[in-house]
Amino acid sequence: MSEYQINKFGGSSVANADCFRKVAALVDQGLQITIVSAIAGTTNLLQALLDTAAAQDDYVSILDQIMEKQIAVVNDLQLPTANELLAIFAQDKKAISDILTAVKLTRSYSTQISDLILSFGETWSAQILAALLGEKHNACYLNAEQIIFVRHQFNVVQVDWEKSSAAMQAFLNQQAATHIVITGFIASDERGVRTTLGRNGSDFSAAIIAKLLNAKDVTIWTDVDGVYSADPRRVPKAFVIEQSSYQEILELSYFGAKVLHPGTIAPAIENHIAIHIKNTFNPSAPGTTISVDSLTTDYLVRGISSIDDVALLNIEGAGMVGVSGIAARLFQALSDAEISVIMISQASSEHSICIAVPSRVSNKAVNIIEKTFALEIKAGFMARVRVDSECAVIAAVGEGMVGTPGITARLGQALAQANISIKALAQGSSERNISAVIDRKDINKALRVVHSGFYLSGRALNIGLIGPGLIGEELLRQIFHARKKLQDDFAVKLSLRGIMNSKKMLVSEQEWGLDEWLTHFKKAENKADFVQFANQLLTDDCPHTVIIDCSASELVAQQYAYFMQQGIHIITPNKRANSGDFAYYQELIDMTRLGQQHYLYETTVCAGLPVIKTLQDMIQSGDEIHRLEGIVSGTLAYIFNELSTGKAFSSIVNDAKEKGYTEPDPRDDLAGMDVARKMVVLARDLGFAVELNDVKVHNLVPPALAQCSITEFLQRLPDYDADLQQQLAALVKPGEKAAYVGVINQTGEIEVKIGSYSNEHPFSHLRGTDNILAFYTARYANQPLVVQGPGAGAAVTAAGVFADLLRLVSFLD
Repeated sequence: MSEYQINKFGGSSVANADCFRKVAALVDQGLQITIVSAIAGTTNLLQALLDTAAAQDDYVSILDQIMEKQIAVVNDLQLPTANELLAIFAQDKKAISDILTAVKLTRSYSTQISDLILSFGETWSAQILAALLGEKHNACYLNAEQIIFVRHQFNVVQVDWEKSSAAMQAFLNQQAATHIVITGFIASDERGVRTTLGRNGSDFSAAIIAKLLNAKDVTIWTDVDGVYSADPRRVPKAFVIEQSSYQEILELSYFGAKVLHPGTIAPAIENHIAIHIKNTFNPSAPGTTISVDSLTTDYLVRGISSIDDVALLNIEGAGMVGVSGIAARLFQALSDAEISVIMISQASSEHSICIAVPSRVSNKAVNIIEKTFALEIKAGFMARVRVDSECAVIAAVGEGMVGTPGITARLGQALAQANISIKALAQGSSERNISAVIDRKDINKALRVVHSGFYLSGRALNIGLIGPGLIGEELLRQIFHARKKLQDDFAVKLSLRGIMNSKKMLVSEQEWGLDEWLTHFKKAENKADFVQFANQLLTDDCPHTVIIDCSASELVAQQYAYFMQQGIHIITPNKRANSGDFAYYQELIDMTRLGQQHYLYETTVCAGLPVIKTLQDMIQSGDEIHRLEGIVSGTLAYIFNELSTGKAFSSIVNDAKEKGYTEPDPRDDLAGMDVARKMVVLARDLGFAVELNDVKVHNLVPPALAQCSITEFLQRLPDYDADLQQQLAALVKPGEKAAYVGVINQTGEIEVKIGSYSNEHPFSHLRGTDNILAFYTARYANQPLVVQGPGAGAAVTAAGVFADLLRLVSFLD
């Protein structure tokens, strides 16, 4: 193994004089070979210089800018050989100027001229670093064109290893230097003419030199802490991959991970050379190590990457079925035109072939394909090429995917839950890469949801609350109390992003505490607007959004369909949507079945008691429901419990109002419509197309008091105590207890009434505001299944809503 430590520094690592000093400090000890890129921005300016000259525009100012950048670094470093370097730079500037004169006259430049001009950046930076290291480190400068020999074939750089190895050894035999600074990016072709290894080819240079020296490892220094699980500029929760295999990094590099040039991997694989990715500006960070094996991890996917600006071309026709050679002709034509195909997907019927190509060459590709298959298109055996030019490719990469069932399903589910459609899908037989073509506009969101979907960043959910009343505010308290534990222990991040009531709204991405949210909301001035509220909740940094409606508003309930169409989940204790117009209710249910949005409404009946979940589990498991019967109003449960003690009806109603058990107007409870709505909700879950006006309701409000003020109602109610006692006497059997119940029979008929129950019946043992629901089914024929517990109060209702929220989170795995 070579005794040399091999380091490569990218352009950002040598952006200015201070950066050069950091580099010098990092390579201070031992035998060193340092490969260096051009000073940051230099290569782009050199390319602009060529293009400007070819366009016959004035390029002098650009050339001056380039040279000033190099000279500023030399002067700042106060190098002892500064005059020698500046003289070299002056000669180079003249040589470049002479070449550009020819480019301007001919309005064009060849690949050889391009390679020559672009390579100057590396020669300047390498000469500066060698001068900085100087005699102290016994350093020398080496232009890589003297030791790396390549040939370009089919747009692929092929290294002449035998010739390059001999040149490397010859150079080392002639040198006593302990530190060799080598230009990246540069090589010689088979004729000995300077060429390049392609843009960002300095990594490739480092790997080539490491192989030539039989080194055990090479360190690539850049401006980030390593290779990330996704682009951190797009996925805030992306993290550094500590260790990875060559194959994983090769896939990630091809699919847009900019940290490492794809060509770097091949020489490393052949000689098992470990590659370390480190941060010049944070050298203490562990970085990423790339070797034969990846580090064992709980994550199935190592990283998520993407290619933007992709066009999807679809070639189809009945004439393709069973005809050999179609694919061969297609790809040969594209190869001859030097068009690279990013991804391929073909139907097993052979009726269509779908390919992804860079958008910039899509028109050229279409023309070539239609020319190649002109006869088939003319004869109608093949359709004209269909193009979707606004696409991107997202790829999930990882060794853990190999042989693991369900990876493709998880990718598809993550995208579907975010309302992102897959246009084409491909997976290689190695199973290390699954690639999907999607709309370009969705790429940022897709990266985040897939990253989250494979447990790389946990499960995140944006929350918008409508109705910050007693239940809404209590819900927020419960969420804020539990969210740190949810994030620390279960990787669940719940973020409140908006609060809205009937008059105003507040939407913010600030991570405020609850008191701050409530304070800011009190001062909010933005008028309530459902569309604006939804749009601002949908952020690219979070894949999932839920609106929790804690109001009792019909207007809000009518917005559920719109919210779900925007990709927002709904959680609500508001009964209006599920007990209102049946067609609208059915629309919501169909949207949950056909789409990926969830609609959870456990607390629409019996507050936090699990009656909806219990009913749905019974139905889905095949049980047959014969009858549902229950006391589902906490207010009326309290009133009838008190009636059994002999108290007057009017006195109990006044007492219940004072304790906060009733609505502000007690008649809203006494009319029985709240119970009717709850029973309609249950009946519709049973599959019955019932409307609220189908329900037979025993109204406890005296007709003469239905329209008067609340004050008058309460004052005059004692006049009707005797009437209620007569009703009870007529409906309740002697020795039994009265209860206000809702009943759904086997045919779907609903009745809300005063029922009579023996002392042995569960309904007779209810206390306070508790609710109870009995399920009479085929499985529970002799004795009903009973769900009983607190059915009223902000705390228990909020807890039920919170339970729905956590249930939603579990669906987002």
